Amino acid sequence: MDIVGTIAGWLGDVFDQIRSISVPILLFALALHTCETLLNAVAWRRILGSAYPRGDVQFGPVLGAYGGGIALNAVLPAQAGTVAMLGLFRAQIYGSTVPGVIGAGVVQNAFFAVVGLLVCLVLVVTRPASFDIKSTWLTNHPLLAVGAAVVAAIAARILVRRHRHALAAAKEGAAILTNPRRYASQVLTVEAASYLMRMAVTATFMFAYDVPVSVRAVLLIIAVNSISSTFAATPGGVGTQQALAAAALRNYAPASVVTAYSLGQQLIIAAWDVALGFVLLWFTIGWIATRDLIRDRNRAPATQTPAEVEHQAQDSATQTDD
Repeated sequence: MDIVGTIAGWLGDVFDQIRSISVPILLFALALHTCETLLNAVAWRRILGSAYPRGDVQFGPVLGAYGGGIALNAVLPAQAGTVAMLGLFRAQIYGSTVPGVIGAGVVQNAFFAVVGLLVCLVLVVTRPASFDIKSTWLTNHPLLAVGAAVVAAIAARILVRRHRHALAAAKEGAAILTNPRRYASQVLTVEAASYLMRMAVTATFMFAYDVPVSVRAVLLIIAVNSISSTFAATPGGVGTQQALAAAALRNYAPASVVTAYSLGQQLIIAAWDVALGFVLLWFTIGWIATRDLIRDRNRAPATQTPAEVEHQAQDSATQTDD
């Protein structure tokens, strides 16, 4: 009953947020977000297809696994959906390996990581006072700071030596990087378009909730959303995302307005991701496998490895075939 009550309350909040904005704006924002999802799936398909040319990598299964991963991340903490997505890729693609699929994930996320870092640097440089960065500890303890950096470098070197074979296997997932022109034309352009779609989605929801829209404000929201989702202790980083958004836009709108906007966007996008993702996953691996995947992730979302998820997906697929 508690679970049913929680789901009912969550759905009630979603419908309340949907009723608070106009239908045309809502449909426009969801259309943009769907385009963003499709573009990211295209990038995944091209990266995996280049890594495993004999694996018969098809767009449909890749889209299903990617959409399902997004759906799981919307309702489970600790990036459990990403782990499940990588396991599904491994199970679907003939000849693939767990390190190779992880390597492909590094390639897929490299553009967004670099852009996110550049955006943060630009925001800090243009208005350093607004971030109130404290560096007194580093200036007062320079030897300790240098020592920590040396220890980190030594630890990284030891890890590289011990996991040399895994790193070699991971390189196969990054095969598209050996052809920079192909990478730029087939991946970077698609991911750049996806990022523009993300900016458009954010700007649309800000406009719907009467939050002043500017390029800087949009980039601030995207930055805090990325941070909260990457280090999410709650499903989708709910709570953390609202707190960071209110702090980032404190000079643009009242905290109550920013919080309402951030929560509304998160709830609506999460509901759409869950609905679309599970439908895509259903068409990709079947209802039984989808149900088992959701059930198993709910049981142990933070302890399973990509290999374990792979075995679950393979067993579920076998049951579906039977």
